[in-house]
Amino acid sequence: MSGASTDSSETPRDALIRAIQAGVPLASTPFGQLGADLGIEEARVIEELADLEREGVLREISAVLEGSALGYESALVAAEVAEPELDRVVEVINAHPTVTHNYLRSHRFNLWFTVAVPPSMGIDATLAALARSSGVRRFHPLRRTQTFKIGVNFDPKTRKNATSTVFGSEVARIEISESDQRCFRALQTPLPITARPFDLLAENVGVEVDDLLAFAHRHLGGAIRRYVGTLRHRKLGVRANGMAVWQVPESDIETVGRQLAEAPEVSHCYARNVVQGFPYSVYSMIHGPDETTCRKLAQELSERTGVDDYAVLFSTREFKKTRLRYFLPELDEWWSAHGG
Repeated sequence: MSGASTDSSETPRDALIRAIQAGVPLASTPFGQLGADLGIEEARVIEELADLEREGVLREISAVLEGSALGYESALVAAEVAEPELDRVVEVINAHPTVTHNYLRSHRFNLWFTVAVPPSMGIDATLAALARSSGVRRFHPLRRTQTFKIGVNFDPKTRKNATSTVFGSEVARIEISESDQRCFRALQTPLPITARPFDLLAENVGVEVDDLLAFAHRHLGGAIRRYVGTLRHRKLGVRANGMAVWQVPESDIETVGRQLAEAPEVSHCYARNVVQGFPYSVYSMIHGPDETTCRKLAQELSERTGVDDYAVLFSTREFKKTRLRYFLPELDEWWSAHGG
């Protein structure tokens, strides 16, 4: 967090919306510190955030954990599902505890979801179990092979995403004790909008608040990728969500991925494995007030990178969107019922 205060043309709400997406302080009184950074009284910060939460703009404030550091495997998964079967299949998929994002997109591969599981379950075995339960013939896992950018920061005035370029790197796996699991569970829990919210999180898992905050600082930038607020972007007027996918030769993936990541309008950018029927190796997320704006941006990115074989897949329905939680007892229960 920078110590810059709000300018005269910006409301406290706009300042908070922008700030919490960049980072929320891991401190005993985070909203007081946030307010001090922005020149806003702590009580006003709490009031505004509570209003944003009640209005459905603020989804939650919590830790974004790095699954690879925790030993989890993850994938974006594509499937072709006939319209009459869609609702039934979605119900089966959404019941999986670590399916976090599930969208209908404009493509022959129309159902897209993300899933993360520990190695004892595995992506392939999990998808096989989902196939048995849903009747879908085949799910196509698209595993991340490189990370170029992760981050969302929607401007409440322009309704555009504008994140700085951060070239992601893989985080080494760490050893995790039972105490560590309790701390991670606490930090991935939505932060209560109260004066001393970490006291409540620590109490819920039986750890001291000072120990919890020290643990958070120790892992921030590693197993804890960020500690931020996430928004429901459609509530801000950002109504179009385009997944721009690019067919890039393997030798050029690094160059193109970095070029795409440098665009502030791109929030996420990854390289993924190619599957039959979908020859795209680089994925970038772009957002805008409408599809026309997103298509225009994709065209500009095509000209900038020199990649003219691309597609923009828009989400037409959102079936599920939630922060990924790790070490869930519900996941063990799901695996006992469906896996093997």
